[in-house]
Amino acid sequence: MSLGERVRTAAVLGAVAFLALRVLITLASPHPLLLEMPEACAASSENCARLDGAGGHRMDGVLPLAVPYGGEDDFWAKVDAWAEAEPRVTLLHKDSEFRHYAVQTELWGFVDDVTVSVNPTTGEVVMQSSSRVGLSDLGVNPERLTTMADALR
Repeated sequence: MSLGERVRTAAVLGAVAFLALRVLITLASPHPLLLEMPEACAASSENCARLDGAGGHRMDGVLPLAVPYGGEDDFWAKVDAWAEAEPRVTLLHKDSEFRHYAVQTELWGFVDDVTVSVNPTTGEVVMQSSSRVGLSDLGVNPERLTTMADALR
């Protein structure tokens, strides 16, 4: 077998292995449809981030958000604009007080769940981003919520 044939064979085998791993990640991942804000991140979690009025989880230095009375429509318009501007974001559920998005990573296809809720009485905003699989998000979820909070201010 010539060097060129070996390189082509290795490239094909690598591509097949990559595609098989992507399919496995997709099939092994849970596919929740959240209709309300999930429970807060576990205290030891390294694959979840939460921003809320109680300080949140893994969101050091990021101030919580609040929606002023009557500002709900403007707030949700900003949330929807953020989702439309971000790549690989899919809206899974939407109502007047809650959104659930799935965000897929570009290379490996890991999916994170991003949820946003507004308390209609207090205006408190709760945002959470959590990985569906794995023990660590490598800092992606806190970074995502920081960027999202900046876009919503």
